[in-house]
Amino acid sequence: MNILEWVINQFYAIGSDFFYKKFVKDTIKAGDINRGVLQEILQGNSKTVYGLLYEFEGIRTSVDYKRIVPLTSYPDYENYIEEIAAGLENVLTSDEVNYFGLSSGTTGKQKRIPTTAKTRKIINMSMMFLQHGSLSSALPAARTGGKGLLLMNMLQSGNTPVGIPSGSGTSGGMQSMKKMLHYFWTSPLEVLAIKDQQVANYLHLLFALKERNLAYITSPFPSSIVQLFGVLEKQWVEIIEDITKGTISSRLTLDVEVREQLEKQLKPEPIRAKDLERELSKGMKAIAQRVWPKISNISCVAGGSFGIYMDRLRYYIGDLPVFSAVYGATEALIGMATNVNDVSYVVTPRSAYFEFIPLKKSDNMNPKTFDLDELNVGEMYEVVITNYSGFYRYRMGDVVKVVDYSHQSPVIEFMYRKGQLLNLAAEKTSEQAVRYALGETTKASGVILEDYTVTLKIEDVVGHYLFYIEINELVISATKALEMKSTLEQCLGDANPRYRAGVNAKRINEVDIHFVQTGTFQILKQELLKRGASLNQVKIPRMIQDPSLIMLLEKNIIT
Repeated sequence: MNILEWVINQFYAIGSDFFYKKFVKDTIKAGDINRGVLQEILQGNSKTVYGLLYEFEGIRTSVDYKRIVPLTSYPDYENYIEEIAAGLENVLTSDEVNYFGLSSGTTGKQKRIPTTAKTRKIINMSMMFLQHGSLSSALPAARTGGKGLLLMNMLQSGNTPVGIPSGSGTSGGMQSMKKMLHYFWTSPLEVLAIKDQQVANYLHLLFALKERNLAYITSPFPSSIVQLFGVLEKQWVEIIEDITKGTISSRLTLDVEVREQLEKQLKPEPIRAKDLERELSKGMKAIAQRVWPKISNISCVAGGSFGIYMDRLRYYIGDLPVFSAVYGATEALIGMATNVNDVSYVVTPRSAYFEFIPLKKSDNMNPKTFDLDELNVGEMYEVVITNYSGFYRYRMGDVVKVVDYSHQSPVIEFMYRKGQLLNLAAEKTSEQAVRYALGETTKASGVILEDYTVTLKIEDVVGHYLFYIEINELVISATKALEMKSTLEQCLGDANPRYRAGVNAKRINEVDIHFVQTGTFQILKQELLKRGASLNQVKIPRMIQDPSLIMLLEKNIIT
């Protein structure tokens, strides 16, 4: 670490302490602070089209706000967003919309989430400072700083007709921070702009393995880290050769200019290569600690549907602490982790105004909502946000469970997203999208879908979805089975472009189908009833990970 990097790390540590202490102080009066955020948002946007419609200027309390302004979902904003994308100002927010974060759709149409400089600042300060302050408090070994390996990208999808860029929420954040990236992370900017994830992972490893004192690995999701180590497991001999010679393998498909820029940053390191070869030749178990002796933690979201990756991840990282960092979405930051090896989050009172709908009432026409200091420990709620970017009383669809309180701020665990089914690589394919894809597939094939479920197959570096499908035909020819598989892949991409993007970037392998015998799902229901499911409410789970249930399905495969 040179002098400049040392100074930056010291400044980083001081800033992180400041933000974390402020966050803890905020939790003491979380309810009042959060309602203050609401007033700030309403007064700041009172002259917008939306603010004038609901007379924001006259709203003085959260009770009035809930009475006057309706609960909303994304379709309520589509016309407004079209106007913003066309260049109109002061529509949903008085601040300029300078980015659209792209979310997933269900029939090929992605959501565009407005982002302003203020919302970007909230996210960036939390990701850069608050996250590190919270981690340092929970794990003093992380306080020393140093460079880490960051598994994200800066890819953007395009621009609106008036030039507003769009892309994933994390890509937008990375773009705004790119001048600082090389002080904190090992991968050059060029690597963060590579579309092919397997090529990018090879290069992430090449530069990270050169860093003897790597401090941590961070990624939004554990699946990305598992894939990274999968590349190491399969290609370490080639990577070692590149480190020895200071080159980049000719087998990697790279633009000439990008290759030249990256190779300028490499030099032969035969001694480091020998050290790495000695450890890698012993196998991949707990390899992270053996190639990076000073690594202190892994940062990624470990809860919710991502829990399925943790056993595989543990194989590579051994007993390294895992920090689940932040719980957030394109729309807003929601919570901050305060402990390692824990999947709960303390709600951040200043990032948005939060309301919570009791899950048992969430299907009501106009359910009552509660502020963050009014929740019951042990109960589940649907999250509703009002953010600084123009979404008001917005139903995110996230379901959380309150497990504790930190002063006045609830400690929550993410349970699931309503309607969401597939999320192997953060593509967020909803159950509606899956039903659409299956419906189009069976219609094109002239068969009737009797029932289905899905499981994840992640034995390889890149996982894929395996559908178990029961149709009205007892025999399926190999040709027809291949045709249906191809159609299903196409229709899933049509239903959710982020799924197709994941396949194109090699973060997800193409879908597979197993056809099962007639009556298989009735047998599955009987098994669920034996386990205690109610006869009136037993449902086929649309996502299955239980090994015994998968074995039942496998025993009934016809092709």
